[in-house]
Amino acid sequence: MAEVHITSAVAFVKPERAVAIAADIVRRGLADVPQADDASGRLVVLIEKPSTGDVLDTIDAIRALNGVLAIHLVYQHVEDESVLAEDHS
Repeated sequence: MAEVHITSAVAFVKPERAVAIAADIVRRGLADVPQADDASGRLVVLIEKPSTGDVLDTIDAIRALNGVLAIHLVYQHVEDESVLAEDHS
């Protein structure tokens, strides 16, 4: 049974680097960044990975990017991959 770990986090970054960091996160395939506030330097980060270890590795990789001040986990949900593939219409 394969799992999908769906995680949201908030990254606090140097405001002058917010746009570049958001683009870098997406370009590297680390996560999606659906919301970026370059004035405050806050990014909403959505991570989907197959395990908690992969989520933590992704958070560490984002934390290591130049200009990232902190990243905090907000929510994590684990779902069976087969449930996500079902047609719920």
